[in-house]
Amino acid sequence: MCGIGGLISKDSTDILTLTKTMMITMNKRGPDGTGLFIDKKLYQYESPEKINCDNSNTKLTLGHIRLAIVGDKNHIQPFQSCDGKLVMEHNGEIYNYKELKKRLKSDHTFVSNTDSEIVIHLLEHYYKENGFSNLLDAIKKTVADIDGIYAIAIKDQNEDKIYLVRDRLGIRPLYYGQNNNILGFASERKGLWQIGIREPTFSLLPGHCVILSDNISSPIKIAEPSVNYSNNPPLTKLKDAISTYKKALYNSIKKRSQDLSRIGIIFSGGIDSVLVAKIAKELVPHVTCYTSGIAGSDDIKFSKVIADQLDLDLKINELNIKDIETMLPNILNIIETNNSTQAEVSIPIYGALKLAAKDGLRVVFTGQGADELFAGYPWYAHIYAKYGAKKLKEYMIQDLLLLYKETLEREDKLSMSNSIEMREPFLDSDVVKTATSIDLRLNLAGKDDMFGKRVHRELAIQVGIPKHIAYREKQAAQHGAGIHGILSKIAEKNGFNKKMITKEYIENISKREKLGSSERYGYLFDNRISWNSSPWVQLYLDRLTNLNQITCEIKR
Repeated sequence: MCGIGGLISKDSTDILTLTKTMMITMNKRGPDGTGLFIDKKLYQYESPEKINCDNSNTKLTLGHIRLAIVGDKNHIQPFQSCDGKLVMEHNGEIYNYKELKKRLKSDHTFVSNTDSEIVIHLLEHYYKENGFSNLLDAIKKTVADIDGIYAIAIKDQNEDKIYLVRDRLGIRPLYYGQNNNILGFASERKGLWQIGIREPTFSLLPGHCVILSDNISSPIKIAEPSVNYSNNPPLTKLKDAISTYKKALYNSIKKRSQDLSRIGIIFSGGIDSVLVAKIAKELVPHVTCYTSGIAGSDDIKFSKVIADQLDLDLKINELNIKDIETMLPNILNIIETNNSTQAEVSIPIYGALKLAAKDGLRVVFTGQGADELFAGYPWYAHIYAKYGAKKLKEYMIQDLLLLYKETLEREDKLSMSNSIEMREPFLDSDVVKTATSIDLRLNLAGKDDMFGKRVHRELAIQVGIPKHIAYREKQAAQHGAGIHGILSKIAEKNGFNKKMITKEYIENISKREKLGSSERYGYLFDNRISWNSSPWVQLYLDRLTNLNQITCEIKR
C-alpha cells in the first residue's frame, strides 16, 4: 500500500515543488520512504519533506510514498523495466506475485522482494512481445494475469504520457484532473486540491485506463469485473452453493493473509465481520477484532458476547458525544466529502482503526461487499417480492459496481489516514464470480426470507458460528454503533434544527449526488427515517466544513 501521484506541465510551471507538496499532503499513506521519477532518473528519500527541488524545469514527475507490508523497507518505487523503457508505480496488492515471478525470473532481473515489482516485468514482457508498439495492449494483457487490486501509473521513457490504470472493482482509489498549467493524478483528491487542481476532478473508473499527455483521454476499458450477469446462474442447489463459496472465501482470506502473522478485523458483531474473523483465526497466528461505537450500542453489546463465545480477541473504543463532535472535522477532511451518510458510517470505522493503529497493525480486514453479493440489505427482499429475481439482480450488481465511490474510496482514506491497509476478502474475483453465480432464491427463500444472505449465513454455521449469531438481523454501521441519532443531537446542540431548513436548502440537497444504495433508492422500499439523515444534520456539516476551511467535494 502507498500513495502515488504525478504531474505533467503544460508550460514552464515548477511541477517538482508541486509534486513534493502533493506527496506531503498524503504522507500518512506512506511513512516508510519516498520515491521520485524526474528527467529519466529515479531518486529515493526518507520522506517527502526531504525531496530536493533544485531541478525545477522538468516536464513530468512521478511520486511514490510507501507503506511497507510485502518486502523490506529499502525498495521504494517507482520501478524501471530491465531495458529501461518503462517506469511504473503501483498502489495495491498482487496476490499471485510469487507464481508470476517464477514464470518471469529467467528473463528478468528482480531488484526487490515486493509484490509490486511483478507489474513492471509483466508490462515489459508484453510490451516487448508486441514490438514496443502498443503499450495499452501490454497493459490489458498484464492486468489479465494479475490476481490482486491496483492503481497503477505507467510511463514510456520515450513519451511524455502517463497511463493510469485501476482494478476491476476500483478497490484502490485514483483521481485525476487539470488546470491551465498542469495535469495530475493522486491517490487522494486533497493531493490535487492542495496544488491548485480543483473541481472537477475525476475518479478513474474501475477496470479502465486514462492517458494523461497534453490533455486527458476518455476512459478506456481494459478489464471486466468478474460478475456472472446471467439470469440462469449455475449454482441452483444450496449444498453446491455453500461448498463452492466456502472454497472461494477460504482462498480469498488465505491469499490476503499470506506472510502475515498479525491482522486486525473491523468488527461490528454482524455476520460479515464475524465470518471473516472466524476463518482468519484458523489461518493467521494473531487476529484482533476492533469495535467502535457509542457506549451501550448494539454493536458493542453483541461484539462482546460474540467474541466471548467464539474466543476472539476484542478491543473496543467506546465513544461519547464529545468524542464524536471533536473528531468530525478531521473525518470530513479525511473522507473528502461532508455527505451526512458518509460521515455517519465513517465514525465507528475510524474509531476502530485508531485502536488498530495504536497496536501497530499494518493490515486490517473488513466485511465490505457481502450485502451486495448475498442480498443482505433489507430493501432487497422488498424488491424481490415486487419485481422478481431478474430486477433484484440488476440492483445488486449496480450496487456492487458502485462500491468504489460509495464505500471503498471512503474506507481506503480512513484506513490510510492511520497508515493501515484495508483488505476486502468478499471482493475477491473468485468470491464475486461465485456469489453472482448463485440462484438468488437460495439467499431469499424459506423461513429465513426476512434476513437474506442465506448461503452466506449457512456457511457461517458450517464453520462453527452459532445459528443465533449467523442469523443476527442486519443493522447498518451507523445504526448498530449508535451514531445515527448522535449526529442529530450534536447538530441540535449547535443550534441546527428543523426551523432552519428552507425550501431552497431542500432543493440544494436534492441536487447532490446520492452515495450508497440506501440514499439512492433503498429508502423507497424501507423505512425512510431509518436510512436518511435529517436535513439539519447536513446543514450542520455544511457549516462545519466552512468553519474549519475543509475542502470537500460536493457534487450537485
